[in-house]
Amino acid sequence: MVGGLLAGAQVTCILLLPSMLVWACFHYSAGGKPHAVLNFALTAALAYFGFVPFPTVPPLEWTPAAIWMTIMALLTVLAALPALVGGKTMDAQYDQKPYLKKQFFDDSEGLLSDVGSGEKAKNYRRARELAWGGHLLGSGCCMAAAIISGGAQDLCLLAALPCATNGYCHWVRREEHAEQKFGGPFCWIIAAGMLYFGIAR
Repeated sequence: MVGGLLAGAQVTCILLLPSMLVWACFHYSAGGKPHAVLNFALTAALAYFGFVPFPTVPPLEWTPAAIWMTIMALLTVLAALPALVGGKTMDAQYDQKPYLKKQFFDDSEGLLSDVGSGEKAKNYRRARELAWGGHLLGSGCCMAAAIISGGAQDLCLLAALPCATNGYCHWVRREEHAEQKFGGPFCWIIAAGMLYFGIAR
């Protein structure tokens, strides 16, 4: 978001709207209706500040940094789609990567509530999926805003540290989940590319 705001605040406000709507759905599905209403009000404010007055966007320069970050933005948005769609799409991901169930499924899923009312315990799986999808969608949209506004090189420098940290998270969990053993080096290669394109002027 910082990269987008530094380059073009209005464009960032506009491109954040889809993820803000997803976050409103997240709050609603998690039972936080007041938070959903507040989130929707913030979304309306973002729309106002984004479109009034209508922003003028400079011509897009396809620098190496802009091309690199466009690829990263597309990959980020594509990764968000299964979580946003949910249902059988996410079920297929759980079948491919069983360790994801620990992150998205409740331990009490399907059990009767303690109060003995016969109702099933609340399952927050869909809310967690929406939160993850909203996070990734917002990241991709902010990347796109920075690229469109001419801030791709600054974005490369800002995104390098989170990408490297993500690689560390994969690395420490490599023994627990064999599927993640390549995640750390992959993220570090991406972070190195971001550093290169961010520094090379």
